[in-house]
Amino acid sequence: MHTASTLTADEVLSWRGAFSAQPAPSPTGRLFPLVPPSVHEHPDGGLEQVIRHRGSSRAFALEAITFAQLSIMLQHATCGVPADYLDPFGTTLTTLYLIVNAVDELPSGTYVFHGERNALEFLQEGNFRREAGYLGLEQELPADASVNIFCLAELPPILERFGDRGYRAAQLEAAIIGGRIYLAAYGQRLGATGLTFFDDDVTQFFAPHAAGKSALFLTAIGKPAKRQVGDTEMSSGAKER
Repeated sequence: MHTASTLTADEVLSWRGAFSAQPAPSPTGRLFPLVPPSVHEHPDGGLEQVIRHRGSSRAFALEAITFAQLSIMLQHATCGVPADYLDPFGTTLTTLYLIVNAVDELPSGTYVFHGERNALEFLQEGNFRREAGYLGLEQELPADASVNIFCLAELPPILERFGDRGYRAAQLEAAIIGGRIYLAAYGQRLGATGLTFFDDDVTQFFAPHAAGKSALFLTAIGKPAKRQVGDTEMSSGAKER
C-alpha cells in the first residue's frame, strides 16, 4: 500500500493544486447553528498543558455536555488543514456525521455538519445509544458517550483526482480532525477517545445521506467517569504510570 501510493518527482507536480469537491447537498432538515461560547465556557488552559493532560477516556459518565462545548470542538476541528493538496485553504475531503446521545439544547439523534454554514443538520430523531455501541465494535464507550463524531469521505472522486495516494490524504485529514477534537475536548475538561468501527455499517446507518461515503475515523466524547484504582479514585482519562 505504501509503495502503490508513493509519488514520483513528476507526480508531485500534478498532486498539488485544487480539488473540485462535489458541492454539499442543500440541507432539508432542521438546522442548528453552532453557538459561540461564553467567556466562562471557552477553554482557558495553554496548549502545552492540554497536550500533557490529554489521554484516552476509558469510561464515560451518562451525563450531557453543552451545545457550546460541542460547538467549540467542531469549530476548532474544522478550521482547515494546511496541506498542499487542499487548495484553496479550507477545502475538505471529509464530512462529519454525529450521533448525539446527550447534548443540552440538541435533540438526541443523528446529524451531519455543514462547515460552510457552520451548522448541524438534524437527520433523524431518536435514542441511538445501542446503535452507537454496535457501530463502535460493540463497545460500551460509544454507547455511553455524549456524542460520537464520525468522519466520512466520498472516496471515488478523491481517488480519481489523487490516485491511490488519495486514500492517504483522506485518512490524514480525518486523523487531524480527530486529534483536534481530542484537544478541544480535553481543553474543556471533557473526555475523548478514538475508536474502531464497522465500516460499512456506519455508512448504512447514516444512509441515505451518507450513501457512497466511507468511514475513516470515530471520536467519542463525554464527561469522564470516575473509577476506582486500588483505594484511589481517578478520572477515566488519566494516564496510569
